[in-house]
Amino acid sequence: MTLVDEKKNKLEILVKSCRLIQRMNRARPDVMKSEVLYYQLLTNYFTNILNARNEGKPMALYTVFVPAEIFYAMDVVPMHAETTSWMIAAFAGDIGTLLSKAAELGLATEICSAHRGLAGAYALEVMPRPDAVVWSSLTCDNTAKSGELLIEMNHCKGFFIDHPFKETKEELDYLAGELKELVAFLEDLTGRKMDWDRLSQQVARTNRQIELYREIHNLRKAVPSPFPMHRFMEFIMSMYLMPGHPDALVYLETLRDELAVMVKEGKGAVSPERFRLMSLWVPPVFLMGMLGEVSKEFGVVSVVEPLFNLWRGGQLDPSKPLESLARKSFMFPELASYGPLDERILKRTGECARDYKVDGAIFYAHVGCRQGSALVKTYKDLLAEVDIPMLTVDFDLLDQTVTPPEQIRGKMRDFFELLEDR
Repeated sequence: MTLVDEKKNKLEILVKSCRLIQRMNRARPDVMKSEVLYYQLLTNYFTNILNARNEGKPMALYTVFVPAEIFYAMDVVPMHAETTSWMIAAFAGDIGTLLSKAAELGLATEICSAHRGLAGAYALEVMPRPDAVVWSSLTCDNTAKSGELLIEMNHCKGFFIDHPFKETKEELDYLAGELKELVAFLEDLTGRKMDWDRLSQQVARTNRQIELYREIHNLRKAVPSPFPMHRFMEFIMSMYLMPGHPDALVYLETLRDELAVMVKEGKGAVSPERFRLMSLWVPPVFLMGMLGEVSKEFGVVSVVEPLFNLWRGGQLDPSKPLESLARKSFMFPELASYGPLDERILKRTGECARDYKVDGAIFYAHVGCRQGSALVKTYKDLLAEVDIPMLTVDFDLLDQTVTPPEQIRGKMRDFFELLEDR
């Protein structure tokens, strides 16, 4: 792999930024150990991608709902497409240049900026090129079409997973069959055979990850709630990037233990805790620092994110790894936003509002996400039935020129004043 200019490699900049944050966090006595581990997790993940070519390891670029456990079991270095764009915007800077290049390619602003940013990065040759792209019919039409574009741009092989929307035995069997074909594709690509024992170990650790998510969410029900508002994206990252990875388990176990101590001692993420929020969809990556400031200023904490971090019930069976990975995708919280929006999903959101003692909700409506934005009215009406006001924040996931941070902050301030008057 040859980059036009090594200094412009976005992942190198990302890794340097994460290492800098690690050093800064270690020097701060008030920083939780789990937060230090999180940035170590990011550093290791993207360093592995940077080193893949020199170490003779194949690298696969994959999208949401593609089970990375399969890559880890076959010693294929995984790179998650959407979240890599998020992390570049958050840590590597100059996302505008990537989006401008994507516009030159003909990608309209209505397309999700996470996909446009990645296309721009490859067009500018500032990203390691994959040996294969693996993508699926979920989460959205952006994802489905982006895979085809990335294969064309990188001149590599690709595999498309046809993911069903409904959870029936027939469709679970169909999806397991798709994953079996993915294994065969990777065996042909790498010349290696799947180590099924290793895959079973990956699935066992993923099952433990899910259990830890559930334990952490039970701790977040406490009043005051112990988990800082600006950190909930860490949950998404740890499963998207490192499902079934030992480093992810260490991070989650450390976080669980820290939160358990805080709950036992009656300590919250903010003091005093004034407003408990339900967060719907994903906030813009450029807002994370501001969310921490807003949380402290107004005594606000996000206690639950039912569309992204609250896993459905069920267990994975390591003795049936492909079937379990198929089932896992239907346990994944985000799947609630795709396919049939049935009463089971809506009822669960209402139960969250009650169980987590929610005062209000914020729906982060990414303008490039037709699936997410289509849910706004449904959730607003649903929460109104249980007397929970909801603020809708329109923005672009990566491009802060669409809705500047201070404008979002002003909307939040007005919303918190409304909650105060109730």
